[in-house]
Amino acid sequence: MVYSEFNPDTGNGIIILKPNNSATWRFNMTVVASLALIATLISTFFLLQGLWLIAPFSGMEVLALLACLYLCAQSNIQTEVIKFSPDKVIIEQGRTFAEKSWEYHRSWAKIFVRKHRHRGHPDQVVIRSHGKELELGSFLNKNDKEALVKKLRKIIYR
Repeated sequence: MVYSEFNPDTGNGIIILKPNNSATWRFNMTVVASLALIATLISTFFLLQGLWLIAPFSGMEVLALLACLYLCAQSNIQTEVIKFSPDKVIIEQGRTFAEKSWEYHRSWAKIFVRKHRHRGHPDQVVIRSHGKELELGSFLNKNDKEALVKKLRKIIYR
């Protein structure tokens, strides 16, 4: 997702980048709870048959699913904020707050699109200044990167 605001009178702007979320945390927990219920019913049936070894593996299976969904949810809340002022470009990355921050002088910073080395991968949107590069929106899909490039061109070449 690419969200932007820009004030052409002051030259200030902001672009917020977030990955697409396929499901909410509440939906993921509903899926885990329903699968845990089914696994509990099946393992209880086998437990009553005397096959007690199935129960711990059923529980580990649900815990593994929960851990994978948690890791996916954590990677889906990452955010990049690109702030433009008349003389600076500030890029902040983080999950719930800015964990990393980069500051570039606006007149020296160059933003460009680089073709990916591997076919089928989306292009990379990169900001470069004084020999240092930073990829913007590495988690975005192809359509979102195209929207990002359009918004960057609108802000930079106003």
